[in-house]
Amino acid sequence: MTTLDTTTPPFVAALGQALDGTPLVVRRHLTLPERRALHRGPLRRLWSRGIAGWIAARLLNLNGGDRHSEAVFELRNELLEDDDQGIAMLWHRTHYSGTKVVSRVGVLRWDPVCRVLIDSIGKRKWLEVELVATIEDRAVIMTSRRQWLRLGRLRVPLPRIIFGTAQTREWEEPDGSLGLSLTLHHPLLGPYAGYEAALAPGDCP
Repeated sequence: MTTLDTTTPPFVAALGQALDGTPLVVRRHLTLPERRALHRGPLRRLWSRGIAGWIAARLLNLNGGDRHSEAVFELRNELLEDDDQGIAMLWHRTHYSGTKVVSRVGVLRWDPVCRVLIDSIGKRKWLEVELVATIEDRAVIMTSRRQWLRLGRLRVPLPRIIFGTAQTREWEEPDGSLGLSLTLHHPLLGPYAGYEAALAPGDCP
């Protein structure tokens, strides 16, 4: 049963004991028993389609670098105290291809009132997204719900019919590494941008 507690890591609050049914590599990545972790590996796919994909790729830093297996993907996660809102997860996503470095940061927290995860994206938290976490075939799925653009203190809702939805998936690869994908989906245009990576734990300074 989902808990309302904000003193536990966001995914523990969102999924509770259901996390016990996920692979160890997924569970450790989401619960962060050592409070921070680094995962690194090949960026197997980085893609966009049409004008919607081009715009989303630029806004979310999904563009840049070559789109082949030589590109490297890195994800750093860390648990931290989020003022009066309990424990949050700071994430820092970077992908490298040659001399090209593309980076994005955000803060993920559990909202005990709305009972959803809130992902605040960007150094200034300009994009805010509600995420609903579920478990399917031992993989953890995060599907976006409402979204807002933050302009100072102003919070502007983004209509789903225009901006679509996003889904993140984490699973265990056959070799035991962590599979991670993001797919952006429009209700009329279908999937229009995303990435997929296979990651292994690394040394986190």
